Amino acid sequence: MPLPEIEEILAKYKDEEEKVDDLFKQIEKQDDAKDEGDEGQKSKFLSYEEAKERNKAILRDLETVKGNLRSKAIFSPTEMQWERICKRYQEEPALPVTTWRCNMPIFV
Repeated sequence: MPLPEIEEILAKYKDEEEKVDDLFKQIEKQDDAKDEGDEGQKSKFLSYEEAKERNKAILRDLETVKGNLRSKAIFSPTEMQWERICKRYQEEPALPVTTWRCNMPIFV
């Protein structure tokens, strides 16, 4: 049988102890959820071989896109029109221009 002074102290701090216990339970739940989340995230990471294949595919797609952009830049309709205009001007210049020359563009 506890002493009355001890009972008073226990009653006084009982609410605070319950709050602390609730906080501990919440922290444990969060840690458990975090651990489960870590396992889920680990499955999202690719293995070395999967990453290697993905990177090769990305580089292949990049080269394809770069090639498409080059071909569009070289054979664009406006570029072809300017080439025709330059050829016509070189064949029959309408005005005598000495400071400007129409040079055909060189593509590499």
